[in-house]
Amino acid sequence: GDEVMVKIYGRWCGPNWTDNQNISARDHLLRGGSFKTKCIDSLDCACREHDRDCAQSTLGCSYAGDTRLLRAANRILRNPLQKIVNPRRFLAARLIRDAMSIARLSRSR
Repeated sequence: GDEVMVKIYGRWCGPNWTDNQNISARDHLLRGGSFKTKCIDSLDCACREHDRDCAQSTLGCSYAGDTRLLRAANRILRNPLQKIVNPRRFLAARLIRDAMSIARLSRSR
């Protein structure tokens, strides 16, 4: 489709970045894809769960799903060592936190 794809982090984090592919979570599910593929770490796993939530409904992602992903990102951001140990992950967490805090305001479910 014409959806914008942006790989943010790992196999699961980014708009229309699902299981290391340029595909929406919903299309991934409808084409028989699962949400069981290994993630690279806890942030990527949180993105995988968010993708699973987004795929479940024709209405797309939910406020609750966005909030869960935002909280997972915040857990990383609260640990200042993360900025030194894994700066790429830290920046990805900040971007995801900010995106989810905005996106969840427009959810219809």
